[in-house]
Amino acid sequence: MVRFLSAEWVAAASEALQSAGVTTEGGPPLVIQQLVEHPDGTRSAYRIQLDADGAEAFGGFSGDATVVYRHSYDVACGIASGELDAHVEFLMGRVTVSGDTKALVGHRAALEKLSAALAGLRAITEF
Repeated sequence: MVRFLSAEWVAAASEALQSAGVTTEGGPPLVIQQLVEHPDGTRSAYRIQLDADGAEAFGGFSGDATVVYRHSYDVACGIASGELDAHVEFLMGRVTVSGDTKALVGHRAALEKLSAALAGLRAITEF
């Protein structure tokens, strides 16, 4: 088991993305930043970088993110575990999105593959 948002979890996410062959399929690169607010006021961050050659996850903040998602730790856990739907959480105002959100439309197929690749992490993640 790996702890959600730990360095080991980010490495497992990266491995899952690479194993699944997630790419932008020739489209422009995409950097998705996740900012997670913990109950004690601290923040965690990780990002996923996709391009035509593949996808990789990294811990920490990125200054060149295409899109930034912000949410609480509880919401992040719920989405990652599959208990919550990210779209519903966005509509309810529990997930905020900033950056070039139009870029997501052009990467819909890659985002679906990304989601499927990361779904396998649920079995090995301790929330």
